Amino acid sequence: MQKVAMKRILIADDDFISLEVLKAMLSRYPVEILTAMTGADALQQALDQQPALLILDYEMPDFTGADLCIKLRQNAMFATTPIVALTSHQSPNELEACRNAGMNQTLHKPVAPDAIEQLLRGHHIIT
Repeated sequence: MQKVAMKRILIADDDFISLEVLKAMLSRYPVEILTAMTGADALQQALDQQPALLILDYEMPDFTGADLCIKLRQNAMFATTPIVALTSHQSPNELEACRNAGMNQTLHKPVAPDAIEQLLRGHHIIT
């Protein structure tokens, strides 16, 4: 019997508690969870691990999730990879920056468990 490879999800958030909450929510699903607490670490892990989905906090100390998305979208490997903004703000400027960067959607903190399931199903990470 062939083992089905789990899809990787990278979560980048400089807030440890937010990261742990998202990891706990995602642990219910058959996915491999990667985490990063800086944009630079997230960029390196994305390039090395090629996750099927990225969830990027908008506010990180080195650069924003939108900045990271722009860097990733410049690489053909991430042209169609779903990249989701994670934010505790809902300012029009921030949301516009995420859209302009090429992010697929936005999750607002605190993230509801059903929002995670909808996200995973919507991007065909789970069936």
